[in-house]
Amino acid sequence: MTLIETTVVPDTWESLGGPSTMAPYPQGVFVDPEGTLRECETTTRANVMDDLVAQLSDAAATSDRAALFSPLAWRSPSPLRSISLRRLRDALAHYQISGHKVPDSIQYLAGLSEVRFVQFTDDDIILSGEVGGIETYQGWYRDRVTARNTLRLDFLLTCLAAAKNRQSFGCTIDPTREGLQNAAQAAVGIQNKSIPIGTAASAVRVALGMQRVEVFGTAPDTVIGYVMVEADRHMKRLALGKQPLPEGTENYLDAVDALIARGPPQDLLLRLWFTAVPRSVRSDNDRRVFELAGTPIRLSGQNERAIAGGQRGHLTNDPRTEMFVAGFNQDWSRIRQQYPIYGALESIYQAASIAELAERYSESSTHDALIESLVQYDSDRPWMLTAPRQVESIATMHTVRHGKQKHHIVIASGGVSVDAKQTLPTQVERYATLDSLASAEVQRPNLVQRWWWDR
Repeated sequence: MTLIETTVVPDTWESLGGPSTMAPYPQGVFVDPEGTLRECETTTRANVMDDLVAQLSDAAATSDRAALFSPLAWRSPSPLRSISLRRLRDALAHYQISGHKVPDSIQYLAGLSEVRFVQFTDDDIILSGEVGGIETYQGWYRDRVTARNTLRLDFLLTCLAAAKNRQSFGCTIDPTREGLQNAAQAAVGIQNKSIPIGTAASAVRVALGMQRVEVFGTAPDTVIGYVMVEADRHMKRLALGKQPLPEGTENYLDAVDALIARGPPQDLLLRLWFTAVPRSVRSDNDRRVFELAGTPIRLSGQNERAIAGGQRGHLTNDPRTEMFVAGFNQDWSRIRQQYPIYGALESIYQAASIAELAERYSESSTHDALIESLVQYDSDRPWMLTAPRQVESIATMHTVRHGKQKHHIVIASGGVSVDAKQTLPTQVERYATLDSLASAEVQRPNLVQRWWWDR
């Protein structure tokens, strides 16, 4: 939420914003013993050499034998890579029984960052998409061509479970009522100058205190929980100018500047959160092959009037929020390229759309049993993580000249909502061209251990 107050004082802008709602996995953040999500520095130690080795291995991954035995073959480019969910399940069972570590090729679903085709065969579900070659960037695996993060096995399993149970999941970060009341008192002190303008940001940040983190619908002590919390927290930092956006993309304070002729925002609770948007989907006539396109995630905004007691009031329109949200969504691909945490977040929504399609259109007991057997692995976690419970409030100061008015943005908070049902449209367009794919026999490798292959 963002509480904005206006006072008549010389030309100064005071902006104070608070945390967010999503958190990534160990790249870039950690949770301390008190449950506070904090940033940490990461090194690029092996990124350059790792990427060089992966590129040199691209040529070696052209045969079935090389692809089977090379541990880096999954990082090579391919115009169309396919994954058998049935064989993937069998591979997971093998590693579980043997006690061996699940390899990266499985953890990152053979390098797929976007699934274009989902095909239902008599005994399997096949996922296919293009791979531009996998690089590491700021600790994340992502496609060298699209800059999308690779899909993750744990994200897919969580989304399959959520779609099967018809349950949404996500996270929220909100200030306490006491924090809001303290912040309102600090704002009064800034107005009457008992709090110096130079210390105003710090005063409001201290008054707000910690903000509560809640992860719902899934376990908070997981990578997916961290990604949601950190992505939302980071987005609030972008909105309030604490982190730079790509050149030409405006943050919320830029929007305030641009629309200052319409007056400053007053007494607003600004809420920003990520939510799903339906992808484009079409199928063959028998609904055995589906083609997906489009980005399944968007930023949304909402405003409420603030009440002095730290409560929420009625909804209101804020053109500055609308401008920021529209610009953020329009420049999503550039933001994702600059900050891979958003690629990780998008991959959750990508997985949710696949899970929803599988749940909605699998009509045989064989497919249902396959999904059920995969979901059983959702509770297997390779890491022991501490659940994030709180984040620090954010405060900053911004100056704009407009007469003699002084404005204070006191808080910013929001959330993430992943509802698999919202990632697909209600009706699926039938596309006759896909009939040829449905009638063609799936050319799976003869070796049953091969759960992914290139066409």
